Amino acid sequence: MADVNYGFIANTKKKLVDMGDGTHAERVSVVAAEDGVTLTKSSVTMSGSSATLVSADATRKIVLVSNTDSNAVAAIDPTGGTCALDAGIPILPGETKKITGKAAQSAMTQIGTNTQKLTVYTG
Repeated sequence: MADVNYGFIANTKKKLVDMGDGTHAERVSVVAAEDGVTLTKSSVTMSGSSATLVSADATRKIVLVSNTDSNAVAAIDPTGGTCALDAGIPILPGETKKITGKAAQSAMTQIGTNTQKLTVYTG
């Protein structure tokens, strides 16, 4: 299937991914950041407890967080406090959240199912 422009995040594509069980899920892949920012990709493996997503960085302009799991909700806390699934910003399976400006410079925390992964792009 062809890539489709994904409106809420500039310069991204949405792809259909075969889940291996006859179903397909939409996934967002980052192609380029806004305003010429170079992105660095990392992966965070969650433990089921609140933990660091990114450390504070006064030069950072953007944080993109993608929940690549097919069936587990994760959550982030952009203030760096203790994160909880019922009190953080939820990230549904296959969803990507974008944080920009001063908020992107803060330390952030995350929580999700043990061994679940988040893909994080910073720049």
